[in-house]
Amino acid sequence: MQETWKRFVYPLIEDRKQDVEEDVYHRHIENQLMLLGWEPWKGEIIHKQSLRIGNRNRMEPDILISRDGECQFVIEVKRPCNTQTKEEITQLESYMRQLRLDVGIYVGEHIEMFYDKPNTSHVVSVFKLAIDLEEKRGARFVELFSKDGFSKESIVDFCEERIQEIQRQNSLNEIKESLIADGQTQITESLCPYLMDKYGHAFSEEEIKGMLAQLHFSVSANDSRIPHTASIPKTTQVPVETTVQSENVIKCYLSRNANALGLFNISNQSLTVLKGSEVNPKHLTATVKKKRAKQLDDYTVLQSDKRIVKKDVVFDSPSGAAVFCVGGSSNGWDTWKDDKGRKLSEYRVNAGVKSEARFDDKRVADPRKFQLEFWTRFKNKLEATGEIPTLQTPQPHNWYDVRIGRSNILLNIVCNTQKNFVGVKLYIRKPVVEKYFPVLLAKKNDINLALGSEPKWDANPSAQDKTIALFHQMDLTDPQKAEEALDWLIQQTIIFYNVFSKEVKGM
Repeated sequence: MQETWKRFVYPLIEDRKQDVEEDVYHRHIENQLMLLGWEPWKGEIIHKQSLRIGNRNRMEPDILISRDGECQFVIEVKRPCNTQTKEEITQLESYMRQLRLDVGIYVGEHIEMFYDKPNTSHVVSVFKLAIDLEEKRGARFVELFSKDGFSKESIVDFCEERIQEIQRQNSLNEIKESLIADGQTQITESLCPYLMDKYGHAFSEEEIKGMLAQLHFSVSANDSRIPHTASIPKTTQVPVETTVQSENVIKCYLSRNANALGLFNISNQSLTVLKGSEVNPKHLTATVKKKRAKQLDDYTVLQSDKRIVKKDVVFDSPSGAAVFCVGGSSNGWDTWKDDKGRKLSEYRVNAGVKSEARFDDKRVADPRKFQLEFWTRFKNKLEATGEIPTLQTPQPHNWYDVRIGRSNILLNIVCNTQKNFVGVKLYIRKPVVEKYFPVLLAKKNDINLALGSEPKWDANPSAQDKTIALFHQMDLTDPQKAEEALDWLIQQTIIFYNVFSKEVKGM
């Protein structure tokens, strides 16, 4: 089953690398469904069938899977580099309910299975898979949705089991959060009887409680798998957490194809993979095999078929550390995250921007709300100019992409609420860097003249993707300054679009 999963998902991985258009991705998904036994010539894979709703309305699901003339499940398709929105799931939900289907599948940047549980207001997510060869649950997906083994009854049973698992995990999480919220009281109350039993012959209950009152206990989640330093008082043998973290060093973790812990140094942008981390024993791409094989020999030991890092290893960048851990090409700025789940790109020092070795003291209180409102105003203002024909739906991210007419080259508009700056970048992805970046670089002076500015060319030379970037420092916590930043972005986006859309289309 796992081999079938790999065959199923491989073309979708390649599509993601190339950031293909939705219709291309759509066709490839339909082709791959044939691997699971569904046949279009039998009317089992139905492409965008127009279905009547009532007397006037119609709907057009992306893919319907049918057997013996009866719909089995529906698939909503989005681009491989999409960011899922609530509206997209609402659309899938409407298809499921109109067609009276228990199950629907979303396929975009990941694969996600939704279940319309009876007597619920909305469909619920029960199964989410990475589009990755090493996704361990891929075999289960193949088992569930292969034609030979598919049945609506077994799918419903699976969904009900998953809901129970999720509910149990949620209950455990509530207990964990309760412990975290009031660790001092709960630990103290639990320890007192134990210490009285052990030391009550020598000390009174008041003395034991007085000693406990002098200690500070805290409970923290180990979801990020970050180890804490602990010291143990000799008198009581009770562990007391004494976590210390430098302002310039960020604890981080990587969980994709590995289970690694790291320390990211903001000052020099290096990353240390910590002793005890588990890295992928396999080489996912041939290009890294020779170098990485030596790294595995030098820095890891094999324990029960797992590769464990035997000493701290320092890398010049998060991406170098990610390749070592994952075993293939990997953007470490995205895959490494701090203990709050933020990508290390939030800490990245951008050339041309004043950057301290910490987040700006003045920070937006609710970044996601600010970003969504900021990009909504950005889109509306930019749309009103009529300069750019197609604009994407705003999302609560620190970036907004604008396409300029060539695959793998786009404008990446930035609003960094952590370090208070905005910027416009021509972003050239790895697959076309060697072909196009040198051509643009040869015309650097003419392009700078056309832009009317001197952006930073190749701001991060160690990265495989290349950028031509212009940044502007601004206090985004000040509404007036934020509006000025918005106007600056509108102006520069139009200039970058006019200059670079002409350049890339002419290459």
